[in-house]
Amino acid sequence: MQSRNNNGKAAAQSARPAKHLARIGVKVAEGARIILTRSKHIALGAIALLAAILLTAAPVSAQTSTVTDPVGDTYLNNAPAFQDIVFARMTKTASGDFELLMEMAGPVPVAPTVPPQGHSEIWWNFIFDLDPATAPQGYPTPPGIPFLAEFILYVSWDGAEFAGTAVDRRPLLAGGEAIITPVPFRINGTIVEADLASELIGAVPPSFRWRPNTIDWAGPFGSEGRNVVDNAVFTIFNP
Repeated sequence: MQSRNNNGKAAAQSARPAKHLARIGVKVAEGARIILTRSKHIALGAIALLAAILLTAAPVSAQTSTVTDPVGDTYLNNAPAFQDIVFARMTKTASGDFELLMEMAGPVPVAPTVPPQGHSEIWWNFIFDLDPATAPQGYPTPPGIPFLAEFILYVSWDGAEFAGTAVDRRPLLAGGEAIITPVPFRINGTIVEADLASELIGAVPPSFRWRPNTIDWAGPFGSEGRNVVDNAVFTIFNP
């Protein structure tokens, strides 16, 4: 009895849908097999549907917003170059995390000299104005003093060490307390960076205002001892 070899027939059947996909612009990896069902019309229809999904489904990409600021425009005379903002960038990744970057006019020293008007702390700060209709009152500003930012993130120097901190001020709107969380940060020459996980900021509007600034704290947080050294204009994220 003569044996039957189905390898050639199976290969031919597998090649047909691959050729159909190729005609509509979808590549099939070498060695992959696509098996037809008993109804060729149903199989080819399913292949066409799969191809349409593959061709139209685009990955979510990162969103980036940038702002520049002139050199030497600080509010305080003779402010150090490491507090003079020249560029800032805010990036929202595909996973919802935020990557923040601020470039200064001069490198940030390993141990900056704390200026007289900032003997408590100095900040490289990012403001998130997530809702133009609200202005939470409280930390880090004095009680009863509204401040437009619902969320802030800052890298600080207190004369002894640097730190990265995220402050969710939204609970203040309902009489609660701000949520303060340490965050990763990096300083490399003129560049100050920080990372904000999506779990900390949660859902945000698709578009909102933001701005970078540098601050000298002459008194404790929650006091009037807040002195803005420099800031860039408000910028719309994802306009």
